[in-house]
Amino acid sequence: MPKRLILYCGLMIASLSVLVSCAGTKLVSEWKDDQYQGKPTTLFVIVASEDRGPRSLIEDEFVKQLKSRGTGAVASYTVFPKGVKVTKDDVLLKVKELNADTILLVKYLKKEAGDAHTPLRRYAVPQGFDTSWEDYYGSTMTSVGVRDISYDYDVITMEATLFDSASRKPLWSALSETTYRGGAIQQIKPYTTTIVRRLAHDKLVP
Repeated sequence: MPKRLILYCGLMIASLSVLVSCAGTKLVSEWKDDQYQGKPTTLFVIVASEDRGPRSLIEDEFVKQLKSRGTGAVASYTVFPKGVKVTKDDVLLKVKELNADTILLVKYLKKEAGDAHTPLRRYAVPQGFDTSWEDYYGSTMTSVGVRDISYDYDVITMEATLFDSASRKPLWSALSETTYRGGAIQQIKPYTTTIVRRLAHDKLVP
């Protein structure tokens, strides 16, 4: 077998090994308000996306998993009319009506291809709900070009933040990266599972 072919095969095997080892969702960074000693009873789950399809799927999966642990949860798409642009005040009013004591806001930050990505490192203390809401409709997913060698996988960076609905202050926040091949829809359950398990680990849900 020609040396060039052997080298090529070796690179392909190494690439696949890297992909397998990093596939799935991992937390890049996390923050928690250690002074908060309570435990949410009802989470209002809202995904920052005007695309109702993926938004409803993610919210439904969060609600399903939270309820399976005995924590109340409401998906935002079920209480806001389709096609209506939701404002920060709309959310706060609805949360009050539902007696939800916390808001779980999930935001897409970016989507990148291959291995040409630089994880976002900005964690100290996340901002309050008012400020975080300002770029709700400004969140976009952008594709980043890769180098000459592409390993044919994507990385989605997302942020999930739990807010106290009364004070609007953050209680917990996590930055995550989901690495996958093929459709992103199949990554919804692994992603939500990772976030809910971490909330449980931090004693915010059962």
